[in-house]
Amino acid sequence: MPKLIMLTAEGETRQVDLKPYENSIGRGLQNDIVIDTAQASRMHAIIEVEQAFTTIRDLGSRNGTFVNDTQVESQVLVQGDSIRLGSYEMRFVATDQEFSRIEALRMLTVPGLLVDLDRARALRDAPTAPDVPHSQRGKP
Repeated sequence: MPKLIMLTAEGETRQVDLKPYENSIGRGLQNDIVIDTAQASRMHAIIEVEQAFTTIRDLGSRNGTFVNDTQVESQVLVQGDSIRLGSYEMRFVATDQEFSRIEALRMLTVPGLLVDLDRARALRDAPTAPDVPHSQRGKP
């Protein structure tokens, strides 16, 4: 099962195993994962664990949910993603989930990646030296 490695503002770390389906996270005691910070909402976010992928969804929190320093409403998580809720920093550990297709789709959003691939392909297929006629000594 996937896990969260949590780092509090005080520098404490803990590991949390995510259960299948919904994992509620926030400062309210009714949550599956309770984070003790006033910057988090009582019901801040839901982390949904499915067989092939895990998604985090913000529940309209006041201070937002951030994945890799970008505020998100909903985001598929991949190995090593950084999650921030208030002053809590977490790292997502995918363990046995299959992410190859999702990671490939995410790579398509990298600016300039496809242009660079096309350029690399063109350079690979380009001749290494121009066709230059051999010169001969003597009279033409």
